[in-house]
Amino acid sequence: MLAINIKEKKFTQEILLKNITINIDKPGIFGLVGKNGQGKTTLFKCVLGLEKFTGTCTFNSENIKKQNVAWCPTEPSVYGELTSDEFYDFYRKLLDVKKNKTNANNLLFEIPKDKLIREFSTGMKKKVYLNAVFQKAYPVYFLDEPFNGLDLESNFILIQFLKKQAQNSVIIISSHIMEILYANCLEIFVLNNKTVVKFEKQNFNLIEETLFV
Repeated sequence: MLAINIKEKKFTQEILLKNITINIDKPGIFGLVGKNGQGKTTLFKCVLGLEKFTGTCTFNSENIKKQNVAWCPTEPSVYGELTSDEFYDFYRKLLDVKKNKTNANNLLFEIPKDKLIREFSTGMKKKVYLNAVFQKAYPVYFLDEPFNGLDLESNFILIQFLKKQAQNSVIIISSHIMEILYANCLEIFVLNNKTVVKFEKQNFNLIEETLFV
């Protein structure tokens, strides 16, 4: 299914990522962890084609197409002068999704419809973005710190949604909330010293030792 092979990613003369190999052959939730500055966001951007690198990233043996990927950056961009409903309409056009009762009424989070997005808190803005992106289903999800800024109930709603989507999709989550990853991931990839090490579920207890010792 998903094959990530980043031989090298440089910024000027500095090597940020080297010999990254991630192969996922089944649907499910997978984790990506690492200390700040190790290159998690850069890795996501390479896979999405937003950064130049040496290597290949494919899904089902084809180059990854942005329209087939749900992408949530750490700080998603939303248009503050729009209402939430206007933003959803805008995003439907980007996704080429027709408005219907299902995607109009079955949004993940309840958001006020009569306020401009610029009046919302950071967590509410993330909810608006996630509502917009999740108006369609994707074969692949790349989520960079999706739980940041969300309250406890919203985190629960989000992980329940992702568990449902993971029955048919590959979902990679970068997060510092290790408890959520330990409880829900099939495998976790640890990014350290420019490369990754894969940990199976039975070895998750070794991850923190790898990162901090």
